[in-house]
Amino acid sequence: MTSHPKQNIGCFTADFRGKKVAIGGRVFPVGFFFCNSLNEYWREAPNGEHSNPAAGWLIANRLLSTHQPMWNVEDDLLLGYLDEAEAAKLHDNIQYILKVIAKARPFKYLDLDAEKSRCDALFGTESVQLINAYLREKAQHTLNSDSFGLSGNQPNHNEIKRLAEKETHLRDFISTLDFYNKLGLDMNAALDFARGFVERLPYIPRRDENHLIQLAMECMKQVPFGRWNQLYQSTFSPEVEYVAVPKKPHSKNYTVGKRMTFTRFLDFLIADFFEGLHNGHYPQICQNCGRYFLKTNAHAQKYCTFTDPKDPLKRACQAVAAAKGRAAKELAADHPIKAVCENRLKVIRIQLKRERLSKEQAKAAKKVAQERRDRALADAVYANTLYPKEMEQVSIYEAAGIELS
Repeated sequence: MTSHPKQNIGCFTADFRGKKVAIGGRVFPVGFFFCNSLNEYWREAPNGEHSNPAAGWLIANRLLSTHQPMWNVEDDLLLGYLDEAEAAKLHDNIQYILKVIAKARPFKYLDLDAEKSRCDALFGTESVQLINAYLREKAQHTLNSDSFGLSGNQPNHNEIKRLAEKETHLRDFISTLDFYNKLGLDMNAALDFARGFVERLPYIPRRDENHLIQLAMECMKQVPFGRWNQLYQSTFSPEVEYVAVPKKPHSKNYTVGKRMTFTRFLDFLIADFFEGLHNGHYPQICQNCGRYFLKTNAHAQKYCTFTDPKDPLKRACQAVAAAKGRAAKELAADHPIKAVCENRLKVIRIQLKRERLSKEQAKAAKKVAQERRDRALADAVYANTLYPKEMEQVSIYEAAGIELS
């Protein structure tokens, strides 16, 4: 059992407890990282920032562009050797990947410097030469295996131990290569899955855990997530252990948490998604900006709390939607402030018809009523204090200079 979370990227750890997940000493609501991946890894770049690998824009597409050297090295390993030129390209591409993801969640909470050093050593020239020497030695032992009993040349205990260490090094090389090779594909798969899930959310009978999980399982098999079969044929099996974790950051009070160690990024995203689902957290699309946001309560929430990119005042989408709602109410004929004015205008029209007011008097009274209405719409304090009294007939006629007999 490990006593501390692993911080490198190719094999990292997350602590899940209740409605929270902790990574690199930071605590978030469960489901946060899955939902964040749908926005951050596929976000469009502002003008001029496409060429900046540290900007975090279009992360998934950048990672998908690094595959060819990885495929070539995988093919080489199947044949029992490593081409040093292709391995050098692989080394450069993995360092490029680390730059691309440097500012993205959850990677920026992990020890990126340590991971860079680890990958420098693992995919560097010396490591590649060591692996090639081991593969040649292993192949030679395989060729000689039929004559071991006769020649007595079977490796001794110390040689077996040394070969085992080299085999561990090779497995670390392969598992890390596999992690980075699938990283962009895993981001792609998560986006496909989320699209299918969110599109079908409005059509389930209830949004309880039972129906949400059924929907999620169906989406893994349906067309929107068809890429799943190609990308995720292996069993979801992170290393799981139960540990004592602080109830809050820096708290002295502890509770039982579930620590998961992941060697594939998609494992982490799906674990975060289902842990969120279990606690009533799931992604939705903001009806104002089109980005995904994490729904964490039972309220009928349609808008996110991100800044609206099109709003000159830099308000959150919820605030923009609320302002639009208020504006719509103010335009409505049954708006309370407008209703008071409309009732007064109706009385003025009746008195004009009955010839209790002249056309000039009716016009002057109408102007006063409308001016006070407009002031009330713009001034909430006036609307809630003086407006009702000043919209009485006596006050309007007095302001218009009208004296009725």
